[in-house]
Amino acid sequence: MIIEMSESKIGFEYLNYKLRKPQNKDAAKLISISNDNETMEFYGSSGSYIKTEEEALKEISWMTESFSDNAGRWIIVEKESDEYIGDIGFFNYSKTHKRIEIGYKLEKSYWGKGIITNFIGLLLKYAFDSFDNNRIEALVDERNIGSKIVLQKNKFQYEGKLREYEFENNNFVNLEMYSLLRADIETPK
Repeated sequence: MIIEMSESKIGFEYLNYKLRKPQNKDAAKLISISNDNETMEFYGSSGSYIKTEEEALKEISWMTESFSDNAGRWIIVEKESDEYIGDIGFFNYSKTHKRIEIGYKLEKSYWGKGIITNFIGLLLKYAFDSFDNNRIEALVDERNIGSKIVLQKNKFQYEGKLREYEFENNNFVNLEMYSLLRADIETPK
């Protein structure tokens, strides 16, 4: 099954923010956000700093193309300006194991406003209702307290520590695994 990418199908909004598909016009803001040390501090080795427009356009292309793999990354924008302030989405989809991973980043000036917390909630419902997923998981740098709180607010459960799981800036980094199962949010009949 392929995720429908029309704006009407997505329909995810929260206060003055909405999700939309990636566009080439997002390149400059993607470069800016991905080069902000505080925003990217816990983003992981996959969050290599994007320095050029060519790299940004390649990333935007990946975000869009990943929808055909039952994954995908939406852009978080302010409704009024349509300006890119972050992104959120799914990757590492396993049809066999009925699971998918969620990831996100948000420009630091928007932290603490409930934006990621609420969009995760909307996307979880979408991922469980639209696909046969049984499990949604997230890997979080153990130092990223904010991200752990966001996941816990969405009923994710801590499963354990992956010791020295990534190698970043000449250091090994521990990640923590969080997950949410369909049974965790379904109401008994």
